[in-house]
Amino acid sequence: MHLLECMFYHLRHIRQIKRFTDDSSLQLLVQTFTTTRLDYCNGLLADCSVAVRKRFKTVQPDWFAQSQLEAMLHHYYIHWLPDRKRITYKPCVLMCDVYYGTAPEYLTNLCSRCDDQRLRSSVRGDFVVRRTRTRPASSSFTVAGPAAWNLLPVSIRNTNSHAAFCRQLKTYLFSTSD
Repeated sequence: MHLLECMFYHLRHIRQIKRFTDDSSLQLLVQTFTTTRLDYCNGLLADCSVAVRKRFKTVQPDWFAQSQLEAMLHHYYIHWLPDRKRITYKPCVLMCDVYYGTAPEYLTNLCSRCDDQRLRSSVRGDFVVRRTRTRPASSSFTVAGPAAWNLLPVSIRNTNSHAAFCRQLKTYLFSTSD
């Protein structure tokens, strides 16, 4: 089943049970059945070209506009980030785990901190962004994760909990222009 068709299938069923459940349960259902499908592997699109993004969007059927999905999700009280910002959100959250040492070892091994104490980047907690020669390589987590992390304000990076980081990151992404 097509990704968006599957999401609409679940949204229709959620709408049918809406009068029998409270708002927090509805929000949980929508997040479980729809946003997880949209977020699945969207990190791969981190630094893709405009042409690739256009091809990705053509997967959506012609009879359906993205704004309809966003309107339905807004109706169910979800703090919804636009596509481009959702793609930035995921590597930043993973980099938060790397920064605080809670990420799996295989992710931690992919990223290295700036360790030259003479540089401002090491004081700020920046990570080394590896140079690449090809566009596909630049969208790998090894490059896209540290690059996205380094662009975040230090105040967001230095939050005291993962949940607080995610909240502040989302607020920051909403406040920035695309």
